[in-house]
Amino acid sequence: MTGITYKVLKSYLKGRYQRVVLNSYSCSSCSNWGEITHCVPQGSILGPLLFLLCISDIPQITNDNSKIVLLADDTSMIITNPNPSNMGKSVNKIIQDINAWFNTKLLSLNLDKTRFVQFVTKNSSSTDSNIVHENKKILNLMCG
Repeated sequence: MTGITYKVLKSYLKGRYQRVVLNSYSCSSCSNWGEITHCVPQGSILGPLLFLLCISDIPQITNDNSKIVLLADDTSMIITNPNPSNMGKSVNKIIQDINAWFNTKLLSLNLDKTRFVQFVTKNSSSTDSNIVHENKKILNLMCG
């Protein structure tokens, strides 16, 4: 990127600062201001677009049995496996791949917000897929 577009984006992203405020009326619990050195400004008009540009290549890390769907800052994975007993292994592998991709972009996978749901046909039996990443079990939406 060059020219005026580059200059505008550079000026928009450089020299940004942020802090954390716990009580909106009192700065006794405010953090110090810190410069934002990566990522995009939150709460801005351009922020969501820049974030989507940042993560636009994530669908390329999937294999034939998976598809990644992006919507704003939410990422959904659709993983298919004709063998239900191998489903847990497939899901664990794609989560490892996604987490590795996130790490290269200085992002993190929020395991507290990560859930999965397994759909099966009437003809097949549901298996108890044990989905674990970084020693944390990822909850099944259907089972709690």
